Amino acid sequence: MTALEHKEPDLLPLDFGSTPTSTITKGAYTRLRTYLGMEEKPIEFFNFAAQSVVPDEEVLRRFCVDTRAVSDTKVLADSVSPERVEGYDEFTDAWGIRHRKPATGGFYYDPYGHPLRGKNGDEIGRYPLPDPKELVNGEALRQRCITVRENGFPVVLGKGFAFGLMHTGAYLLGYEDFLSRMILERRLVESLLEKILYHKLVFYEHVLQAAGEYIDIVVEADDLGTQRGPFISPDLYRTLIKPLQAKLFRGIKQMASHVKILYHSDGSIYEFIPDLIEIGADALNPVQISADRMNPELLKSEFGSEITFWGGGIDTQEVLPKGDIEAIRRSAERLISVFSKNGGYVFSTVHNIQDDVAPEHIVALFDEVNKGR
Repeated sequence: MTALEHKEPDLLPLDFGSTPTSTITKGAYTRLRTYLGMEEKPIEFFNFAAQSVVPDEEVLRRFCVDTRAVSDTKVLADSVSPERVEGYDEFTDAWGIRHRKPATGGFYYDPYGHPLRGKNGDEIGRYPLPDPKELVNGEALRQRCITVRENGFPVVLGKGFAFGLMHTGAYLLGYEDFLSRMILERRLVESLLEKILYHKLVFYEHVLQAAGEYIDIVVEADDLGTQRGPFISPDLYRTLIKPLQAKLFRGIKQMASHVKILYHSDGSIYEFIPDLIEIGADALNPVQISADRMNPELLKSEFGSEITFWGGGIDTQEVLPKGDIEAIRRSAERLISVFSKNGGYVFSTVHNIQDDVAPEHIVALFDEVNKGR
């Protein structure tokens, strides 16, 4: 928590697996456990479609991880039952969104069945969203938070209500429909996002009333960038998305003023960082240093005193999967030296460790991080 106060901690904080975007995918995780000589265990997911794993305590202890994710909604591999349809494995989630991946050689489930595509405003208004209060057993969550605190770890609410406002809307409408209607039928999209926002605030009210005194960090997300620039125009973000995010962040902090907001956005988001600071984001993940205008030295010098960088520790597109072990060590050492100066930094990989990463590379990375701790 010291890093989130922009103070330099005694030891570099290390996160692996406390959020859906600072963890590891199923294939890489399975091979890692085998490589470490660990017995096979049931796998819990943050998100089954993304195959993002919640690492178990044995792995976290092996790498001296400082953070722990908590929730009361376990998603186990055997709790989702995809069906085989014409060469794809498919399932429908609680939102009515259909996901699929190739049965052979596929890594993730992509959304392709969008229940609100082409629907009018009345149909969208009547569409039922999941009940936030039914998703989480408040007392069970409270007990998990207490256990994590008693073991000396900060508590990260790793699973929220859906993804971000914008991306949840895009999954319901389909990206083409969502993006075009942001321009052509702005009020319709805005009303859908307001509906999602309302449900998110109900979720946080339920969760924070039950366990807020034990929760340190909540995770919110919306990808605002691509590899080369903004996902939507800054003007459209500032007039449509930002006011809703501001209301969400303000609502969270009114319910629990001590809670820190960890905001996730992939891509080139340099232009949006001042906006995120303004509306109350305390930390930024995953800090995609390979994207345009995401130079580590520039980010640290311009924003390091105002927002904590939670990520940026190793490039997972090229260096971690394709570099040799010495290159991985050198890269991690350099990035740590840039981001950790004067505090305000939590080490984690740039997004999740993917299935193309060898276990030897993962072990070398975390051993390098722990070398100076």
